[in-house]
Parts: sequence; structure tokens; C-alpha cells
Amino acid sequence: MTITPKLRGAVRSAYGYRCGYCGVSETLFGGELEIDHYQPLIRGGSDAPDNLIYACTTCNRFKGSYWPDENATSDLYLLHPGKDDLATHVIEATNGRLVGLTVRGWFHINWLHLNRPQLLELRQLQQNERAVVEALTQGEQMKTSLQEQVRVLEAELTELRKLIARLT
Repeated sequence: MTITPKLRGAVRSAYGYRCGYCGVSETLFGGELEIDHYQPLIRGGSDAPDNLIYACTTCNRFKGSYWPDENATSDLYLLHPGKDDLATHVIEATNGRLVGLTVRGWFHINWLHLNRPQLLELRQLQQNERAVVEALTQGEQMKTSLQEQVRVLEAELTELRKLIARLT
């Protein structure tokens, strides 16, 4: 089987136009990414859609043709971003570093060099962006709440003015 333009497009879309390993987008990368074979062709893999991962050049180079020996423990398999629950194995720290929660998670991070300086900086920028968005959202919620309080107080003031006018 050959990777047709249609299949390539389906893989790109399935991964949200981002590297399945490090998460960098085509926009940040400056172009389309590569198709990686999770199980390399030279190690018995195929062009089947579930064996294809959208990957940036750097992650694809670090991964290379890696495939563990048939007697290897599951800890020596890279995580499959389309099949494995990454959150079970890896977490992002507040400094942008990825931290393994399992031996397999650590192996995945180290093999693909997922804590390289450029990715740390990208994750820190993304964390800052999320914090700014959250602050803006909270600010908008506060503004709405304060506007409602002002409306209630203005209505109360109007009623008090009417009461004073009747009493004087």
C-alpha cells in the first residue's frame, strides 16, 4: 500500500495538523509535517492508517527506525499518540518540562528528546497564553457580574428617589 494524498490528508486531519509526538503545529513549523510509521516498514510495519503518525522532522529523526526487540517489555515501546492514553504516562510540569509518570512515559520522553529547549520554550509560551486567556475570561465574568450589580443598585436608587420625593 502506498501513502496516497487522500491518506496523507486523513492522517494530517486525525492529528489536528500537529506532530503526534511533540504537538508542534504546521503553523509553528512553517509547513506540512511528515508521515511516520509507528512500526517502521523495515521492522514489519505497514502503511495501514493506524500505523501512521503525523510527525515533525525533529521527532521523526529522533524516532528513526526504532522498534523494540520482540522479547522487549512494554516499557521499551514508544507511546502511540493515536492509541495510548498519553496522560497516563506523561504530564507537563509548570516549567514546561514533560515528566514521565511511568517507565514507558520516561522512555518515550527521552527517546524523542521531548524536553529539548525549543519545546520547553513553546510549552512555556502556551502555558502563559492559557493563563492570559483564563485571566481575560475571569475579567469578563467579573465585568458581567459587576454590571448586574450596578443595574440592581441603580434600580434600588431609583426606588429610593421616588420614596424621598413622596416624603418631601
